[in-house]
Order: sequence, then C-alpha cells, then structure tokens
Amino acid sequence: MVGLKWQFCFLFFIALGSANLQAQVASKKLNKIRLEGPAQGTQFHITYIASDSLVRRSEVDSILHVIDLSMSVYRKDSKISLFNTDSVMSIEMDQHMAKVIEASFKFNKLSKGQFDITIAPLVNLWGFGVHKSLIDPDTAAVTKAKEFVGMNYLKVDHKRLIKKKKGVKIDVNGIAQGYTVDVLADYLERKGVINYMVEVGGEIRVLGSATGQEIFSVGIVQPEDDHGEELMTAIVQLRNGALTTAGNFEKFIKYQGKKLGHHIDPKAGFPYTTNTLSVTVHAKTAMEADALDNFFMGMEPEQIMATAKKLRNVEVFVIYKNKNQSIQTIYSNGFGKLFKN
Repeated sequence: MVGLKWQFCFLFFIALGSANLQAQVASKKLNKIRLEGPAQGTQFHITYIASDSLVRRSEVDSILHVIDLSMSVYRKDSKISLFNTDSVMSIEMDQHMAKVIEASFKFNKLSKGQFDITIAPLVNLWGFGVHKSLIDPDTAAVTKAKEFVGMNYLKVDHKRLIKKKKGVKIDVNGIAQGYTVDVLADYLERKGVINYMVEVGGEIRVLGSATGQEIFSVGIVQPEDDHGEELMTAIVQLRNGALTTAGNFEKFIKYQGKKLGHHIDPKAGFPYTTNTLSVTVHAKTAMEADALDNFFMGMEPEQIMATAKKLRNVEVFVIYKNKNQSIQTIYSNGFGKLFKN
C-alpha cells in the first residue's frame, strides 16, 4: 500500500499464545480470527474471538487509509502535509486530526512542554523525518530549527488548526499510532467483539474475556546483549487496557562519537541522553500510553517512576543502564501485578 510509511516506535512486544484462550475457543466452539497487513510503515495484527467473522480485513484497511490521509507526513496528499506547507497557515481538521491535536495540547501541558508536536523541524534536522539533513547538525542549525518549535505557535479555532508563524510544521507520530490502535479497538467493540488484541507496530490494546480471565500474554524485549541477541525481559498478562513502548536502542544515529536515539528534547533541540533505554507504559488507552512513553524517554528512571505515580491508572516498566553500564529494570507496583506467574 502506498503512502503508509510513518515514523513510529519499534516493536518491543511479542504476542504469546495462551492456553486459556485456546480453552475458551474449544469449549465454546468459537473461532480465533486473525487479521494482519501493512500499516503506517509497519504491520498491524488483530486477533479476536467470535462465532463468526465480525470484522474483515477490508474494513481495517479502510480505517487505516482514512487515518493515513489525515495524519501521515509521508503522504503529500494528507491533511498534515498540507498544513506543513509554508504557504498554508490553517486547515480544517477532520475528526481524527481534531482528536489527536486536542490530546497533544493536553500532553504538552502535562509534560511541561516536553511533548511537542511542532518538533518536526528538529526531527528532520537530526535525520529522523521525511526531509533528512545531509550534514551533522551543529548548535547554529539547532538554534535555527528551534525558532519554529513550540505549541504556542499553534491555535485551534473550532475545527480549524492555525499556525501563528510561517515555517511551523507538526509531526504527530509520537501519539497517532496509539490513536490508531484505539480507533481499531473501538471499531471492534462496536461490531460486538468482546475478546481481542489489536497491535500496530508494537502498540497494543486488549480486551479480555467475559469470564474475567487473563487471556493475552505479551513479552517485553530488552536491548541486544554483547552477543547481539535480544533477551526477553518480562512477560505480562493483560485482560484490558493498552501497552506501548518507546525505546532508543534500535533507531539512532552516531553523532560526534556518541550513539543518540531518535527522541528529541524540543527545548534543547538535541536528542535525549538519559540512561533510560526504553519505557513500557500500561494505561487505559493506547493514545495515552503512546504519548506518555515518548516524553518519559527524556527522564531518568527515578523521575519516570515519580511522575507515573502521580498519574491515574498509569503503570510503567523501565529498562536502563546503571552507573556501571549494566542493563537493569525498574517498574511500578501496579505493573508488577501484570507479570505472568
């Protein structure tokens, strides 16, 4: 499918089979239906349990296509690409963009400016966007790009998104994939599906069985070890809610002898250099978890734990390097309750 290449977090989850699920299918003569295909530069996987096919692949593709036309920076005909044109100062948003923009303002405030969708000039400057810079950024280039970064340069007037400064561009990739998962999950529920797992590029949302039993198991993978092997760090069981991960150990650049991840500080203009390697967030919706895991990447592990503790229904699992450069993990009490026994 053309135009689906978005820049998103990498897949850190491995969906694992469940004997519990198989038992339900066998005892109730239900069908385990699986849909999969390309989506936003990665893949989507949907598994749901029903007596008959309630949702078809064509319906999923149609939803993805509409979202793509709204917010894909890789499509020249999308609404977001139109808005990012210098000659365009405002656009009328569709329902998808309106919801994502509203949430972006919310998380910008919550993160005290660390979550910022106007970061597009910096994303491109550091080589992680559509228009990649051909030279290594220096302080002068970063300072120039930062002139167009700041949510204060955006305004919403009813259905219109307005830029207050020519040259401002937005990139919603830090939240839109989670939103996509939620849209697909909500669609399944409207079609009568009560047991499902929806996954797009590692962002997951689950609804469990009517019996309240834990159905789906998900593995969290840590960075490669010295032998180049990825290790399964933990396995969690989900009955409902969303699970997303942000990490810096797969998508990175080498800059002045250092390895820098793709999460960029919108205030400093440079990629974050914390000891945090990845953050997995469990929340009610995938959009919330997606936004949170992105700005958590700018914090040290202790800061992440303290911030998550203040948030309602949010649990975290953090992989980081300690002072000896050894890989360690830390997690909230609520996240610990998700671990498979």
